[in-house]
Amino acid sequence: MAKVENCFGYKSMWLAVKGAEIDTILSCCPELKYVREAGWKEAMAEVDENWRTRVMLSGPYDGWVFLSGIALWDVSEVDAIVDVMGRIGRRAQEVCYFGSYRVSDAYIFAKMTAGKMIRLYSYADGQLFGCIGERSEAEKKLGLHYAEREEELFEDGFSLMDEEDVLGIAAEWSMHPEELLGREEARTVLADRER
Repeated sequence: MAKVENCFGYKSMWLAVKGAEIDTILSCCPELKYVREAGWKEAMAEVDENWRTRVMLSGPYDGWVFLSGIALWDVSEVDAIVDVMGRIGRRAQEVCYFGSYRVSDAYIFAKMTAGKMIRLYSYADGQLFGCIGERSEAEKKLGLHYAEREEELFEDGFSLMDEEDVLGIAAEWSMHPEELLGREEARTVLADRER
């Protein structure tokens, strides 16, 4: 079996889903159309080449299935992200959403457990798109303290968000994507996101 040689995480959007298989996730998301099965390397290349529509689903790895690709929901689409997490969350134990794109300074992290949104924070280009829930234990452990209102964004005492923060929170809530490197490939599926 092939090994995972590259991973998502930087300049990327991804969902981490615990307790639901790939086919379950696809059934919860009619906007995702199955394309075909593929190896990890081929799938990653295709997602990069067709970045406007193509996404990849893979796993499970330590119980987590990943849905990744820049074609997923933008950090500004908070209502849509909450909706899709809720649909998947009705059939999964946990659903997390992560995204970082340093070029436009856009970052998001969100966690839903047993269908309930625990925490969501979405920021891009000096604008706060969403802040739901209390500061999480992961944020506290990592020493992160984000402004909860837009007028506080550039005040002293608040953390400025970056992609390492998102990856750190991913490591606390699910898995850091780099933990996938060197593992045996699990099932990998390509899908298109219809808008």
